[in-house]
Amino acid sequence: MAPPSSFFAIGIVSILLVLTKARATVPIFVFGDSLADNGNNNDLNVPLIDKSNFPYNGIDFPGRIATGRFSNGLNSVDFIAQHLGFSIGPPSYASITKPNQMLHGVNFASAGSGIQDYTGPGTINMATQIKNFQNVTQVLQQKLGQNQAERKLATSLFVIVTANNDMFEYFYATGAANSTINEQFINNLVNRFFQHLTSLYNSGARKFYIAGTAQVGCVPFLTSRNPAGTCIDIMNQLSMQYNTLATLRIRQLTSQLPEMTYSYSDIYRISSDIRENPTKYGITDIKNACCGGGKFNGEIQCTKNATYCTNRNNHFFWDWFHPTQAISRITAHSAFYGSPIYSTSNNIKKLVMGSQYIESY
Repeated sequence: MAPPSSFFAIGIVSILLVLTKARATVPIFVFGDSLADNGNNNDLNVPLIDKSNFPYNGIDFPGRIATGRFSNGLNSVDFIAQHLGFSIGPPSYASITKPNQMLHGVNFASAGSGIQDYTGPGTINMATQIKNFQNVTQVLQQKLGQNQAERKLATSLFVIVTANNDMFEYFYATGAANSTINEQFINNLVNRFFQHLTSLYNSGARKFYIAGTAQVGCVPFLTSRNPAGTCIDIMNQLSMQYNTLATLRIRQLTSQLPEMTYSYSDIYRISSDIRENPTKYGITDIKNACCGGGKFNGEIQCTKNATYCTNRNNHFFWDWFHPTQAISRITAHSAFYGSPIYSTSNNIKKLVMGSQYIESY
C-alpha cells in the first residue's frame, strides 16, 4: 500500500488532469447586423455592400483572412468573447456542420439586417435569426437532454447588436423630416424589438447584452454626402431617441419576464467620448475611413481596389460604415467592465458572474 503522501500526490495529479480537460465557459449566442456578423452573409445572394469576405477586410485578422467580418480585424463580439475566456467569437451559423460546434455558442448575425422584417431585403432578418436559434436549441436538446440544454441556455450570454440599419433605411426613405412620424417610427421599432426579446426569452434565453446604437449620423458614408462635411444631426437624434425609449421599455419588460437579466451599453455615449477626446484613447482620426475612396474615404466601399491607411490603430472608422478593430476593442472593454455611466447597473461581467459552469471537452 502506498503511503499517505503518495495518495495526496495522486489526488493532486488527478485534479490537474480534470482541469486540463475542462474549463468554465459562458456560451455566447449572437444576433444582429454587420457590427456582429462574422460570415453568415458570405454565401447569400445579397448586394456587395452586405458582404465583406474579400480584401482589404481582415488585413489585421490572424492570417490576414477576410472572414466576413466588417473590420480590419476582430469585431466587438470577438473581444467580448475573449473577456469570457475564448480566443474568438462563436462560429457563424452558416459555417456549422456538426452539433459539437454549437456547444459554446453560435453567431446568427447578418449584415444589412435590422429589427423590422423588411429591413435589408435578402439578408437574414432578426425574426429568421431567432428561428435559426430555435433550430439550434432543438439540436442541443437532442444532444444534451432537455434539462441540461435548458441550463446551458439559461447561463449563456445573448448578445444583440441591431437597429442601425432600420434607421439608415428610414432616413434614406423619408429624410426623417417629420418629428411626429420619427417618434412613431422609433416607437414601432422598439415594440418590434421587444417582441424579439420575448421570443428569445420563451426559447430559453435569460441573460441579455444589448448594444445601444451609436452616432450613426457620423459614419463617413453620410458625412461624405453632407455638403457641410459634418454629422447628420437628425440621424444622431433618432439614435438617441431609440436608446432612451429602449432602455425605458426594457426595465418594464423585466417585470413581465421575471428571470430576465440584462446589460444595455450606452454605445452612443462611449463613441461620443472617443470622438470628443480621441487622444485619450490613442485615436488621431475620427472622420476619415481607413479603407475606401472619395471624400473622407466614405464614398467607396472597402474592396481590394480601394486604398487603405497604414495607421489603422489610430482611426475611428475602418470603412464607410464600420469602426476599426481598435474601436471595437474599446467599446467591448467598456461593455464588459464599464461603469453605469456607459451601461445599466449591470456590465457584462456582473451579468454573467455566477453563470460559469464546468464543461468537459
